[in-house]
Amino acid sequence: MRSTSIDDAASLDSLRQQLLESGLPEKVVEQMLATAEQSGEVKSGGPGSQLSATAREEAENQAVTIALAFSESRGRVEDLINATDPASELGALYRDQYRLAMKQAGVISVDLVEKFPVMTGNFGYLRGDGSPEKSRLMPFRRGASRDYVVYGEIAQTEALFVRLDPLKVLKWLNSKGHPIAWSEDLTQAHLNILEATRLPALDENPAECDVGADLLTLIHTFTHRFIRIAAVYAGIDRDALSELLVPLHLGFFVYAAARGDFVLGGLQAVFETELDKLLHAFVHEDHRCALDPGCINSGGACMACLHLGEPSCRYFNRFLDRTTLTGKDGYLFLV
Repeated sequence: MRSTSIDDAASLDSLRQQLLESGLPEKVVEQMLATAEQSGEVKSGGPGSQLSATAREEAENQAVTIALAFSESRGRVEDLINATDPASELGALYRDQYRLAMKQAGVISVDLVEKFPVMTGNFGYLRGDGSPEKSRLMPFRRGASRDYVVYGEIAQTEALFVRLDPLKVLKWLNSKGHPIAWSEDLTQAHLNILEATRLPALDENPAECDVGADLLTLIHTFTHRFIRIAAVYAGIDRDALSELLVPLHLGFFVYAAARGDFVLGGLQAVFETELDKLLHAFVHEDHRCALDPGCINSGGACMACLHLGEPSCRYFNRFLDRTTLTGKDGYLFLV
């Protein structure tokens, strides 16, 4: 299985700058970059240097997010393959069924993060009777300076990182009418997508024929369906799974709610034994909605098919549409 690296749009130098600006100690940053370079995730320079400054900056920011997530742990399907005998039951599962399921789902890689960092911040408290119109938000402030203070706690949990196939994504965008240059090379295909994409803001209503909106809708819809099915296989309540999208890298993280120092291990169990079943269900289980035709005629997303609870969705259930996966030119059924 061939995999692309996240250096498609970010160099070591730019990542170093981003990580240092995030407040990490220089020693920690250098260790993270060394690990990433050894594993082939980033390189000095690279083809991403051909991107415009705007496209490169946005891609670098999301690349930093990925680097931070993988700073302490990362498990790949390739690691599972290398650790098993080809003649064993698990060896056959990883080499044959996992690869087939990933190809059918249009996924180029699925990685396990055993130590996914999640920070919870508290910036204030409420005063009043609790109703929105009568309560008052009181922020924490520091001494005489009256600077705002956020009290945070970092916990670690498990997560899966899923990346879509750049060639299939490019083909899907072309089918949507976006004239992005075609390439058979994975890296160049990704770069072409990056150069053409500007992601919409949370409160923005982009034009219908917008590359960024279409790409975000594809990644976001894929994520929500993945979470709803992964919850069943992992034995984790749907509202206890959350998303972190990195759409410019055609991927997303699904992570379990952090519960102190305890990690249930449901996502790890799925990754190690049932990833093929999860992806098979993702592709082949019913894509219809109980509220059709009303749902499909009103945006293709509702509480019965794609919506998640507010703690789980960073986009407040916007940029969702089932037809991106299974419609006339649905991503899952592109030839």
